[in-house]
Amino acid sequence: MRQHQNRSLKERLSNSAFCHFEQRGELPCIVVQHPGFTASLLPQGAQLLSFCPSGDTSWIWLSPTAEYQQGTSLRGGIPVCWPWFGNADKNSPEVQAAMAEGQPLPAHGFARTNRWTLTRLYEAADRVEIDMSLPQSHHIQSVWQGDAELTARWILTPTSMEMQMITTNTGQSTLAFSQALHTYLPTTDINATRIGGLSGYPYIDTMTGWQRKQQQGDVVFQGETDRIYLQQASPLRLVTPQRTLLIHSRGSRSTVVWNPWITKAQRLSQFEDNAWQTMLCIETANAADDWVNLAAGASHCLSLRLTVE
Repeated sequence: MRQHQNRSLKERLSNSAFCHFEQRGELPCIVVQHPGFTASLLPQGAQLLSFCPSGDTSWIWLSPTAEYQQGTSLRGGIPVCWPWFGNADKNSPEVQAAMAEGQPLPAHGFARTNRWTLTRLYEAADRVEIDMSLPQSHHIQSVWQGDAELTARWILTPTSMEMQMITTNTGQSTLAFSQALHTYLPTTDINATRIGGLSGYPYIDTMTGWQRKQQQGDVVFQGETDRIYLQQASPLRLVTPQRTLLIHSRGSRSTVVWNPWITKAQRLSQFEDNAWQTMLCIETANAADDWVNLAAGASHCLSLRLTVE
């Protein structure tokens, strides 16, 4: 089956001007080489691994020890969290209603380890657009009984990267879900990194027993950080020694900020012990209080767009 899927992907890319097939370990990869930028993404998990405008370094962080294995999400890039975010039991009762009972449920759902299908490729002098779909037939019915189709869309240009995740309720009743674009971002020094745009916003601090707090000033990093901000600001300003990145979002009222710091970094898979110093996550999400309640036949779009200031 996978060999057939790889052949189909190769054939689809054979006439492409800017995209080509590349095998990385056990996984096929789509590599984009446009005059204005380069990028790479995996059909497994619809996971963007890199985006690099010409003359710049990648705006997306990928672990140097990432493992290209079937059924395992890579550490870095933009993993897709769907149809639930985080641990299943931390979601609202409405989101948990579609989950199977008595089964071990993977963190962040199953979309990030499933094989997606390339459905659209558009190439022009100023952009490349790529669509992938996760049909309902690909859902793991043993852990989730929802009826939905999922589309991931990337719009890549020399000055911006946009990712959209579109959920369509194909069932006959309302569907509740949570989700996130789990974006890993690079920095040359986490101690000299800050996030602007969240001052005054309430957040859940998972490091202090899920207490609710309020942000004062810019977000800075002084230890392990795992927070769910409960209102959405757009754009956010990520200031690092190398650049100021603007993070625009739509379809979301929550933002997750994460860095594992020293101790947790030593327990993470596909993660060097000192990698916490050069990365962070800012996740465009519908999480905690901000889950989606989608009517039958309706669609919801969660989107993230990166630009530089």
